[in-house]
Amino acid sequence: MLTFATPADETQAAQLMQPCLIRVVDNIRKHTETLDWRSEYLEQVRWPGTATAEQRQQVRDLAAQLEGASPQQVEVIRQQLSQLPTPTPAYELRLTQGDAAAPTRTATLDLWELCFEVCFDHYHPQQPVAVDTALLFEDGEINWLVLDEKAKARVERAIDQATAAVSPGPYGTIEQ
Repeated sequence: MLTFATPADETQAAQLMQPCLIRVVDNIRKHTETLDWRSEYLEQVRWPGTATAEQRQQVRDLAAQLEGASPQQVEVIRQQLSQLPTPTPAYELRLTQGDAAAPTRTATLDLWELCFEVCFDHYHPQQPVAVDTALLFEDGEINWLVLDEKAKARVERAIDQATAAVSPGPYGTIEQ
């Protein structure tokens, strides 16, 4: 869960996160085209550490009930969901090297962590975040050139570290 240094950082982050994600994904595509690693995106769900297996199942069951629910039922279901732990979506890039005949190596990168590194100035998990003001012009418009350059640098570094390393790095893990 992100904590913002100021309300202005939260407002600016809302404006920047989608462009950051787009630039990160585009730069991943460009960089992985030059590698002998296969890439795939995975959507994961992260639960708070306090969520029990029963609570997780209850949330899944209630979410499934929302599909065909009447407006009155939707309100009751949402009220029940508000009392339960809320999962957050996570998106990962899985890079795999080798084929079925040869041993494979797999590296996994967390896309949100990469986006946070691009969007925020000196991003460190568990610390309040401040938007990198170089990504915005004085009038509040996005500086696309700076955004793209920063995304490219962060993506290349993350992928190069993950595909060269054998141990966990700041962006994810690698398995042999």
